[in-house]
This record gives sequence, structure tokens and C-alpha cells, in this order.
Amino acid sequence: MNNTFQVSIPVCNILDKPNGNLIRQMLYGDRLECISDIGEWIKCKRYSDGYGGYVKKSNLKNWVISNSKVCSFGAHLYLEPNIKTLPVMSIPFQSELTVVEESRDFFELNTGQYIHKMHVEPITETKKDFTKTAEKYLGVPYLWGGNSQYGVDCSGLISLALRNAAYNSPGDSSDQAKELGNTINKNEHLKRSDLIFWEGHVGVMLDEKNLLHANGYHMKVIEEPLEVAKERIETNGGGLITAIKRIIF
Repeated sequence: MNNTFQVSIPVCNILDKPNGNLIRQMLYGDRLECISDIGEWIKCKRYSDGYGGYVKKSNLKNWVISNSKVCSFGAHLYLEPNIKTLPVMSIPFQSELTVVEESRDFFELNTGQYIHKMHVEPITETKKDFTKTAEKYLGVPYLWGGNSQYGVDCSGLISLALRNAAYNSPGDSSDQAKELGNTINKNEHLKRSDLIFWEGHVGVMLDEKNLLHANGYHMKVIEEPLEVAKERIETNGGGLITAIKRIIF
């Protein structure tokens, strides 16, 4: 059995067990490694960070190296290079693609489908201002374990933002607090893109005073003053800030 696959649907759920609970997600084109075959399921790990869990085989295809990615906040795939035809699939921002040929205003993919050129950029293109990427998700609904524009949680938002900067991030906030960036003293002047951690939660500073984060209180990605978030989180039993990290490229 081939042990290297990629996601063939817009968003693929990673579960804690077959037919279990959502723990993470992968986007169209994402690569994963099979650990074991369990009927209609495989136990796998996400190639980017080794995040493990169970996915349905029917959501996968054999892996082919990607050379492009979706640069708009979603895109459509067509059976013909014609925007007036019915799309066969809509895929999210940062989905990975394998372009094989140009066809007028479209790229043809290795799947035989087409995507408009305006929605595609080389996979090597990076956006170092990862906070600007995070801002794209403002208003996206909260989803525990979510990793896409259709639903995202706090650590998913950070990993999506860093993904667009070609910076691999762990999937969970506890690991992000350990592995990402350099520790900043809590009394130090905060800057844009500083990561603020609580026990089980993370957000990113938009400037010295305002935080962007996905949270279950508002059930979406919001911008709010850090002081307001700190007071509410402490009042609701989430404790104090545990770490501040700064990523330097």
C-alpha cells in the first residue's frame, strides 16, 4: 500500500479515532503519511507537523508534488476553462495544487480540472507579515480543531497564518507556546505579530493594544483590546497570560 497521500476534498477532518471527534483538519492538496490501514480509515500523520489521527480513505488520493496554491480567499474548480460552467468543487485559501498547463485565463491541474489564474500563485510565494494573513480570517466562525476559512480555532488561526509565511507551526497552542519564536518579557512593549498565550489559548497582536483571536466566547475570530480579553479570560477561569512569543524571520 502506498503510504503517502494528499487531501482530495476541500477540508479533511482528522479525528481522534474512527468516527470519533474532530482534533485537526487539512486542506485540499495537503500531504499526509499513512501509519496503518484500518478498513475505510487510515491512521496518519500530517506531513507539515506530524500531527496524528484518523482520516477516511475516501477523502484522499495518491500524493503528487504541488507547485501552486490558492491565493484568494477560496476558489472554484471547473471541468472546463470557462467561468460560466458549473464548478465541481470550491476549495479554501492556501489549498495546494499541481498545475500542468495553461489554458487561456485558466490553469489546468493534474486532476484534469481547471482553476482561474487570478486565484493561483506559485507555492514558493510567501507572505512574511503573517498577521496580515490572520486578519483575512476575521469573522470566520469558531470551530474546535478547525483549520480553514469555514471554521477555525485559536491555534488553527495561528498555524494558518504562519503557513502562508512558509513557517511550520505545531497544531496545538500548548506546543506552539513551547516551539514558536522567542520568549518576550511580560513587561516588554508589545508589537504587531507578538503571540499571546494562556493555558489552552493563543492570539496574535495586531498592534500594541489589540488582539486577534478565535475564541469560543464570541464563537468567531475577533479583534478586541488585549486588556478586555485578559480580564474576561481570567474571570471565566482561563487564568493569566502564560507566555509572550515573538517570531523573527
